[in-house]
Amino acid sequence: MALLRGLFELRTEFSLSLHVAHLNHKLRGAASDADAAWVQQLAMSLPLPVEIGVVTSDLTQERGGIEEAARDARHRFLNETSARLEFNTIALAHTADDQVETVLHHLFRGTGLSGLRGIPAERPLPDDIRLVRPMLSIRRELVEAYLRELGQDFRTDATNTDTSLTRNWLRHELLPQLRSHFGEKVDRSLSRLSEQAAEIETTLTTLAARLLEASLLDAQPRTVRLNTRPFANEPRHLVREAFVQLWQRQAWPRQAMGHAHWNRLADLTTALGTVSLPGEIEASHRTSGLLVIGQR
Repeated sequence: MALLRGLFELRTEFSLSLHVAHLNHKLRGAASDADAAWVQQLAMSLPLPVEIGVVTSDLTQERGGIEEAARDARHRFLNETSARLEFNTIALAHTADDQVETVLHHLFRGTGLSGLRGIPAERPLPDDIRLVRPMLSIRRELVEAYLRELGQDFRTDATNTDTSLTRNWLRHELLPQLRSHFGEKVDRSLSRLSEQAAEIETTLTTLAARLLEASLLDAQPRTVRLNTRPFANEPRHLVREAFVQLWQRQAWPRQAMGHAHWNRLADLTTALGTVSLPGEIEASHRTSGLLVIGQR
């Protein structure tokens, strides 16, 4: 709501053409439907054009976990809507608090350096569309203060209070304890760590992309064949990053992939064998120089 109201206030000054898009994930029954109706009514009252999408499949049955499935469905909807309506930018409302939570979440999952950069402020999407996060440096408390100042109400997903979910536990239990003990420098330190990791990861990403291209023999939606020889004598962290990029290209679930899984893949480039990975993915190096990775 803060993002919407802020962009609406700035639309004339920056010559912005705005269109509201909301995806009803159909995960919370009547509450999901009520959220969609509320967004539509608010957009029309401004007035702004609005697009309401509905997920028709059961996201709870998707591989890789419901959170990742919901995010993937949301991003597909936003990208397809932007392309169809000929908009070139998607703005999302992640805040500095979201960034801190994400860095901690990635740290505990063991996703390595690339995970420490957290949420990117901007990234390109297909169809010459950009995804931007204009509020990524703004604390949530300032966002809520802005909404109070405007007299703008908002809706809260009831599942955000469920501390059995890791991100909610970080938000409601761990981070308050860390702030109580260390003060606000917790947020500044984690934000600075994210910025430094992003700088290093930019270089690593470029080198890993070259390594992946040199090793890739062919790629199908469910199966990839790699020449393992280019991996020889390369630093382990570079090999791991090449596999991360492969997972991104293939749109394979990465949420359950931790540091140990990426390391097992790196080991497999120099030794024969087979490993099973999250998302029902199997990697097999049975013939010297040929690594086959596929979804079962």
